[in-house]
Amino acid sequence: MPETFEYQNKQQKYYSLGELTGSIRKVIAKTYISAYWVKTEIAKLNFYPYSGHCYPDLVEKKNNKIVAQIRATLWSGTYDLISKKFRKVTGEALTDGMTVLFLVKVVYHEHHGLSLNILDVEPSFTLGEMAREKQVAIEKLKMEGLFTRNRQLEFPLLPKSIAVISVETSKGYHDFLNIIQNNRYGYHFDQVLFPSLLQGDGAVTSIVGQLKNIAQKAELFDVVVIIRGGGGDVGLSAYDHYKLAKEVAAFPLPVITGIGHSTNETVVEMIAYANKITPTDVAYFLIEKFENFHAKVYELEQRLESTAVSFVQSRSKVLNGFSEDFRKQVKFLVEQDKGKLRLYGEYLQNHSNHFLRKQDAGLNELITHLHYKPLRIVSREKEQLNRQEELLGILSKQVMKNRSSQLLQLETKLELLKPENILKRGYSITYADGKVLMSSGQVAEGDTIVTVLGDGKIRSEIIKKEHNE
Repeated sequence: MPETFEYQNKQQKYYSLGELTGSIRKVIAKTYISAYWVKTEIAKLNFYPYSGHCYPDLVEKKNNKIVAQIRATLWSGTYDLISKKFRKVTGEALTDGMTVLFLVKVVYHEHHGLSLNILDVEPSFTLGEMAREKQVAIEKLKMEGLFTRNRQLEFPLLPKSIAVISVETSKGYHDFLNIIQNNRYGYHFDQVLFPSLLQGDGAVTSIVGQLKNIAQKAELFDVVVIIRGGGGDVGLSAYDHYKLAKEVAAFPLPVITGIGHSTNETVVEMIAYANKITPTDVAYFLIEKFENFHAKVYELEQRLESTAVSFVQSRSKVLNGFSEDFRKQVKFLVEQDKGKLRLYGEYLQNHSNHFLRKQDAGLNELITHLHYKPLRIVSREKEQLNRQEELLGILSKQVMKNRSSQLLQLETKLELLKPENILKRGYSITYADGKVLMSSGQVAEGDTIVTVLGDGKIRSEIIKKEHNE
């Protein structure tokens, strides 16, 4: 019952605080007799593991400003039921920042004040909100020209240095290390772990923070991998968050994801350079880059060897053919010169005989008048003939000498190009099982190889093999 007090010469009623709050509780209980579905954002869940109760702060925002706020209660038994229901449908746990549809009852208590008692949740509503937020993030990235930026980066030829964002104790991380470090080809990788939360509260902030740390020393790394093991589709909402997706899209190094067995790609998986689902897939993807490079090098090596052998063989054939042609040509020229010399000799002989006969006739006519002239003429003509014969002999010898010198030079060059002479200059050929040894992969420790040198052969046993990086 109200009491009175005197106020400005009047009797004024007053109530105790308990009476007023009790009245408010009765009014609210009569007015809000039903439960109501309310769309709200969980500003903070305020879960207490010891008791299992939650005391969420619920808000409504417009233009990123709070326009309504109220405290709520979620008792442990109800929390267990709706948490399992929510996780089963959405794949996520109730957490801060989520937009949800709660079934609530308005409650007022004289001591605790006004609050909402949460009775149930509609997970499909949150699922739709998550899909909407995912689509908004995709559209913003496309509008900003970031959606395909990371996929357009040039991937390193050999991704040796890897920055790993993961949890050190996760099975996925250890599976990744096991495959990378124990690959069958012995490829060496350098990996540095940047520990991070990978799901739940704080995952976005944690991963973004580690990406920024890596970006500060990006010159030390070739690629970044984000991996987590197990969990399936649970806890993947962080990877649809615009802030994390933007950081990955604009990152200066190729980002490879292996965050779960999701059939519905998250935004981060869409914009990353490559999405390989599991950590083991990521490891095999990196090893494959080395295998492809090794295959190209081996192919070029085989092509180079084949080209060199073909070139040497073709040059040898050309030289052999040239040598044979040269011999034939020299022989032809010598025979030709011999023929010319014979013709010159026959001509000189015929000409001399004719001349002598002619002179004999003249001498016979003049013998009585010029007894001494024939002797002079004969002597002079003989001298001329001797000079001509001597000149012809010198010319023919010079031609033969020049041709012989050219032939000798070519024979010397051919002799130097013989394989046995090449070996004598310090080169060698190594055979394994009768085949030329082209790669260390053709032999194993304990095998016997034969090395051919210029002055003999050496048989060796392989004690140890070492591979070039």
